[in-house]
Amino acid sequence: MNTSGKTSVLVTGASGFIGRHLVARLSQNPHLQIVQLTRTAAALPAISNVQEVNCALDNLTSAVWRDSGVDHIDWVFHLGGFIPKTTSVGDAVEEVYRDNLLGTRALLGSLPSRPGKVLFASTSDVYAPADEAAVLSEQSPLGPCTLYGASKLFCENLIQAYSRAQGCECVLLRYGHIYGPGEGAYAKLIPQVIKAMLRNEAPMLYGDGSTLRDYLFVGDAVEATLRAAAASPAFLGPLNIVSGVSRPIREYVDIIAEIVGFSGDIQYLSNKPGGRSLRFDNSRMTSVLGHWAPHPLMEGLRQEIEYFKAVMSNKRGVLKT
Repeated sequence: MNTSGKTSVLVTGASGFIGRHLVARLSQNPHLQIVQLTRTAAALPAISNVQEVNCALDNLTSAVWRDSGVDHIDWVFHLGGFIPKTTSVGDAVEEVYRDNLLGTRALLGSLPSRPGKVLFASTSDVYAPADEAAVLSEQSPLGPCTLYGASKLFCENLIQAYSRAQGCECVLLRYGHIYGPGEGAYAKLIPQVIKAMLRNEAPMLYGDGSTLRDYLFVGDAVEATLRAAAASPAFLGPLNIVSGVSRPIREYVDIIAEIVGFSGDIQYLSNKPGGRSLRFDNSRMTSVLGHWAPHPLMEGLRQEIEYFKAVMSNKRGVLKT
């Protein structure tokens, strides 16, 4: 692939939730040539400056890139790997080991050239459980509770070691709870509540609705990612990619009900554990990446609701960032 005059950008996990939005934003820059890596052929839009390569991460070799005509990569956005779709599969041994550990090692070992920058999508799951009054910052104690979180922490260290050995820049982004259109594969609070209300069914939620959650719109997560890519420090990270505002679960549910026009009962099962409240500090993110006008919560939820309306009507959901 001749990328003369253009910066060659690789995005792994390009068919995933954040990956689709990231590719859409990157493709708007005519000075970039984008390689989007997916495990299998995906129904991704055809874009003139985007090339699709289909291969599982753990099967990547130099021959894969050579056979695809990819001979140079300047930036790597490593979003691919196993991400639990439900809380019950955070210890999925085979998937975690294959996709995150072996996959990341194969990716780094197969690259056709030394990249200038590697950005890694880590997770807030790398932090140790903390008191509910605690605010998690990048200096908070590490101690993942799941194999998934442990694999991400290992990969952070692996990528830092790679960047030191290769002399390339390294960016570690610890994404918190991200929401928005395209989240349909995840059995999490916001998509579950939206789908139930669109079916005119009462959502059933554990706890009394007072548990705190910090949600960041996917478009703002992409904005942070792009700003991190353009930042100047050679070793940038880790950075919490979070809104820095935690709200009770009940507040999110009430806003969704207002937008949908749902007037039924909401079942809060106060005898079931509602999970730990989470608070995050995003001051390092804003100091390093600067400030921008984030998507208002109601507008972000409205976009996700419109996405699910389209999906549930067997129409293609439109991703907006």
